[in-house]
Amino acid sequence: MIEGIHKHLLTELDRAGRADTIFVLSGIGFNLLVLAINWAQAGDITRRYVGHNNIDNIIIFIIFLLGSVIVTTSCLLILRNNKNICYQCHTALLKIYADTDVEKYMPSGMTTLGNKRFNLSVIVVAGTGLIAVIVPLVVIFAK
Repeated sequence: MIEGIHKHLLTELDRAGRADTIFVLSGIGFNLLVLAINWAQAGDITRRYVGHNNIDNIIIFIIFLLGSVIVTTSCLLILRNNKNICYQCHTALLKIYADTDVEKYMPSGMTTLGNKRFNLSVIVVAGTGLIAVIVPLVVIFAK
């Protein structure tokens, strides 16, 4: 029975790790795409705003801006959820290892490595999201 639980916990850790990778890459990719599109839209809005107001560009700009905020927030929530899953699985694994006298073979500091990976993932996703929102706004308000 313990072997089945052990296998299930390891599967959950693997699944959480893969999900983190997918959502981090998706968040970064989407935010870079939004940055490129909104940078172009912001430039077009500032060029045309002096002569006449082009509402289409403003609507596209706002939709992509909100999309970036929503995707970034979702990715950060998923990362936090997966961090909690990994912590719970790791705690359960340590209990199993302690009960079977193999805990001494578990490298110390495994939880800190997971926390560092989580923090770096949050910085990258939040950073690209922030850049995707701020840069186009700077382009608009700087002109």
